[in-house]
Amino acid sequence: MKTIKNLSFLLATCLLLCLSACHEQEDYGEDIQDGKLVLNYQVDGGMQASTYGVASEAHECRIDDVYTLFFRSSSHATNPNKYVDYARTTVSAATSTGSVRVTLPDGEKADDEWQLLFLANFDSQASLDDAGSIDDLLTNKMAGKTYEAACKYLKASFTQTAGMGAPLAMSAQAAKAASTNAVGINFKRRVARIDVKNSAISNFKLASVQVWNARSHGYMFDEGGFNTDSICHYKDQDVKAVNEKVEAKLYAFPNFVETPEDIEDKFTTCLIIGGKYNNSSTITYYRVNVCPAASQQLLKANSIYTINITKVNSAGKSDKEDAYKSPIEVEYEINEWDDSFLGIYVFDKDGNGLAVSQRKVIFSEEGPQSIQLEVFTLKSATKPLSGNWAVGGLQGTNASTYFSAKRKSTATTEKYLTVTARSKNETLSDREATFNVTWGDIKIPISLTQLNPNSLISKISLIPGELEFEKPGNTQEICVNLQGNFGGIGRGNITPVALYQGSEADWLTLSQGTTPDSPALGLFYFNVTASDNTSGANRLADIKFVVTQGELIATAQASVKQNSMVREVSIHLFEKSGTDYEDRGFASEYFSEVKGFASGQDLSDHLHFAIIAPDQFKYRMKINSSMGWEISSTSGSKLHFSSTSGDANAESTVEITVTWQADSGWEEDFYIKYDDGDQEKFTAHQQGTFKKLGEYVKDGTVITSVESSLIYYYGVFKMNENLWLDRNLGATVGQNGDKGYYTNETDVDIPSDPAARGAYFTRAQANTACPPGFRLPRGKEGSGDGEWDWVVENIVWSTQDGNVAAGGVAYKKVHYVTYSEIPLKRWFIPVCGYSADPAGTNGYYWSQEVGYLYFFPNNGGKYLISSNDTAGYSVRCVQEN
Repeated sequence: MKTIKNLSFLLATCLLLCLSACHEQEDYGEDIQDGKLVLNYQVDGGMQASTYGVASEAHECRIDDVYTLFFRSSSHATNPNKYVDYARTTVSAATSTGSVRVTLPDGEKADDEWQLLFLANFDSQASLDDAGSIDDLLTNKMAGKTYEAACKYLKASFTQTAGMGAPLAMSAQAAKAASTNAVGINFKRRVARIDVKNSAISNFKLASVQVWNARSHGYMFDEGGFNTDSICHYKDQDVKAVNEKVEAKLYAFPNFVETPEDIEDKFTTCLIIGGKYNNSSTITYYRVNVCPAASQQLLKANSIYTINITKVNSAGKSDKEDAYKSPIEVEYEINEWDDSFLGIYVFDKDGNGLAVSQRKVIFSEEGPQSIQLEVFTLKSATKPLSGNWAVGGLQGTNASTYFSAKRKSTATTEKYLTVTARSKNETLSDREATFNVTWGDIKIPISLTQLNPNSLISKISLIPGELEFEKPGNTQEICVNLQGNFGGIGRGNITPVALYQGSEADWLTLSQGTTPDSPALGLFYFNVTASDNTSGANRLADIKFVVTQGELIATAQASVKQNSMVREVSIHLFEKSGTDYEDRGFASEYFSEVKGFASGQDLSDHLHFAIIAPDQFKYRMKINSSMGWEISSTSGSKLHFSSTSGDANAESTVEITVTWQADSGWEEDFYIKYDDGDQEKFTAHQQGTFKKLGEYVKDGTVITSVESSLIYYYGVFKMNENLWLDRNLGATVGQNGDKGYYTNETDVDIPSDPAARGAYFTRAQANTACPPGFRLPRGKEGSGDGEWDWVVENIVWSTQDGNVAAGGVAYKKVHYVTYSEIPLKRWFIPVCGYSADPAGTNGYYWSQEVGYLYFFPNNGGKYLISSNDTAGYSVRCVQEN
C-alpha cells in the first residue's frame, strides 16, 4: 500500500468525492422524531457529457435554498397527485451533500406516502408567472395542480446581461414511501454548461467568449420541454480565455432549434468569440453556434458541451453585432450530448458495451461513507448479451473488511451500484482495494482508496466564501476552516493575500479576527477591512489564503465586492397615542415581537395598517442614496406617500399613511426604484389589527406581568355583514377552515390546536380588551338583535357522529356556523372552557355589557346567559358600529 503525498492530486480527488458522495440514509426506519421530513441530498457529481472526463466545479454544486413541494401520492384515496403545500429550507452551501430536516404542511405526517418535487436555488431564479412573490407562486398559482402539471409548469428565469453564474437553478424528484420520514435525492442542474478550447493555436489566439441568444426561461423539470419565449444576450459577461480555453464559466438554459440559420439567426444559442487571427494585434469577433454545423440544436439541462476550435479561415468582424449577423467563419468540433456514451464504453467482439461512471473512487479518512456509481449497458444489434451485469469480489488485503461493493438491487433494470468505506481509517497507511464490474466477457476494473490521517489537509473551506461591502468602509470576519489532518498548523502557516481586479489596489486590509482561533479544530479567523469607496465604480478583489504544511501547499480563495453606491433605507413605526403619535422604533423590530403573524409578515420589508382604525400606525422611511430614486406603486394605490422621489446624495424622509378603513383586507407591493434600474420591494398589508394583550386571568389570578404587554396580531373574516376577529384574544392561530379550533372534548376528530384557545378575561377586563375599532359582540337572553343572537340562531351541532349526510361535516360533536354558501365557509367555534376549568368541554364567550354565550357539545345545547358571571371567559371581537 502507498500513501498519497501529492496534495494537488489529493485536493482533486477529495473534490471528486465531494461531488459524487452520498450520505448513508441512516434516517430510514427511525422514529419520527419531530414530525419533519429528513432530506438527504447530493448534487450530481458530473454534468452529463459524452465523456465523464469533465467534472463539475465546486461553484456548480452550491446550494443556498431548497423548496420542497408536497403532492398527494398516486394511490391517495380522494386527492391523488394533488398539490398540498410547500416548505422552504435554508441549506449550507459549503458542500454538495448534506442532510436537513424539512417542516411539513400543517396537519400532515412525515411518514405518509408522498410525491415530492424539489427546487434548489429558487430564490434568485424563480419565474413568477405574474405572481407577487415566490409564496404567491407556490401557494396560489400552484393551487389545484397535479404532480404532472406542476412538472410542466414550474420555470426558472434569468434575463440579466451580466451572464448566468452560481448558484445554478437545480431540481430533483422523489416518491417517498410510507412508514419512513426520510428521502434521498440527487439534484440536477437546469442549465447547460458550455466550455471552449482552441486547437487552432497556429493561426488563432482565443481571447474571450460571450453567450448570445440565451433563453430567458427554462423549465425546472424535463417534462416541461424546451422554453420558446424571449432571448437575451449576455453582453456584459466577457469571459477571458486562460491557456487557450474557457471552462465552467458559460451557461444557458436548454434550447431546441430544428434548423439553425446560417445568417442572422436569432434563436439558436451561440457564442461570440473574440481572438487574434494570424498573429494580428487586433481582436476580432466570430459567431459560433452551440451545435454541429448543419445540424439541429439540442441543448439539454445538466449537460456539458465543449466547443473545440480547429481552424479559423479569416479575420473576424471588428463589431460583435456584425459577427452575430454574419456567416460562421470558424471550423470547430463539438462534444455534443450523445445518449450512447461511446467515449467511456468497453466493447466485446460482438458490439455489446459496458460503462461505469467512475473507475477510481477515493474516500477521506472518515467513515462510513458511500458513493453511488452508475452502470450503462449497450446491447449489440446482432448478438445482444442476456443477463445482468455483476459486481465481482473485492481484492486486496482485508479488502472486504474495510470496503463493500454491491448492486443497489437485483432488479434486471437496475443501473446503480454502491461502494462503501465501512469505517474510519485510523491507520498510518491508505487502504486500497479493487473489484470488477462484468457483463458477459466484458470486465471493467474499479479501484478504491481510503486516505489515512497522515494524508494531511484534505480541504479548505472559507466561511463565508463571498464578502460584499457597501460604499462606506467597514470590517467583516472570515473563517479559514481546515479539514483533514492539520496537526501542527498555526497562524504562522497561513498567509493571506489580496488580489485586486482592476486598476485600484490596496483598498483591503487583512488582520487577525475578533473571534479567537481554534487550532485544534482547524479554525482561524481573519478580519477583512475595506476602505471607503470613492472610486465611482464597484471594486472587485479576491482574498487568497495559502496554507503550508511541510512541503505541501494548499490554497483557498474568496471573492470580495464593494459597491460604489450608498443605499440605506430605514423605516420607523409611529403608533397613535391619544391625539399624537409615538415613535416605536424600527418597524422590523416592533413587528418581530408581535404574536400571531403569518410566516414572513414580520420581516423588515413588510408594513402593516389596522383594518378598521387605519390611523393606528404610520411610517417614516428615511432614504439615503448616492443616486436618484422614485417610489413606484400599483395604479389606484391605497397608500399615500408624502414624497415619491429624491435626489442623489441627499437624505430624504417619506411618510407613509393609509387613510381609510378596509372593507375586507388588502395587500399590495411598492418599490423604491433607483436610477440604475435596481429596485427594492416592500409589501403593505391592511388585513387585521393589533392590540396588547393587557390584563387577563389565569387560574383565578389576574396576570399583570410582562405577558400583559405582549402585542398580538388578529386577522379578520366577514360574517353576517360584520367583520369579526379571526381568533380569540391571546390566540396566535386564526380562523381558516377547520384550523384555529380548540376543544378538550374527546372523539371530535378535528385538529385541536392549543394556540387557538387564547386567554381568559374577567368581565371588567373583557370590556376594554378588544383592539381599536372592535368591541364585544352584543347578545343577551331574549333580546334577539345582537351578533351573538345571530350566532345562536345559526349555530349547528354536528351530533355524536357528525352530520355530513345532512350537508354538514364529518367531525363529531363540534359547533359551527356556515357563514358563506358560495364559496362554502364555516366557523368552527373553539370550545375553550373557562379560567377555573381550562380543561372543560363547554364554550363561554363574553357578550357586551351583560351575559355571555354558552354552548356545550354533549347534546348541542346553546344559550345566551344573562347572569354576569365573575369567572374568566374567552373573548371574540366584532366590528364597532
